[in-house]
Amino acid sequence: MDKFLRGKDLNEEPSTSVTKKLKKIVKRKYDEDYIKYGFSGCGDETAPKPQCNVCGEQLSNESMVPSKLKRHLHSNHPSHANEDRQYFKRSTFKPSQPRQRRQTVF
Repeated sequence: MDKFLRGKDLNEEPSTSVTKKLKKIVKRKYDEDYIKYGFSGCGDETAPKPQCNVCGEQLSNESMVPSKLKRHLHSNHPSHANEDRQYFKRSTFKPSQPRQRRQTVF
């Protein structure tokens, strides 16, 4: 009866098409040429993340492709799109000083 419910023979092994559908996770490496798109590498060596030198946004490791880095630069920072590599080397993103909280006394 189990043979008819499952539609396959119980002794049959799973087909290879199921194993082919598994995606291979690719960890991209930072390349020094990404500075011309305004990005520097941050994070650990095994899975670095690109960080925008203009706004400080960190993109995912999958976004470490020149076309996606260029798209971020042209869509979010069009005024910096024509800057050269030396400009981005000089202007790395530095987060502003955290604000001090005011203490309220009641």
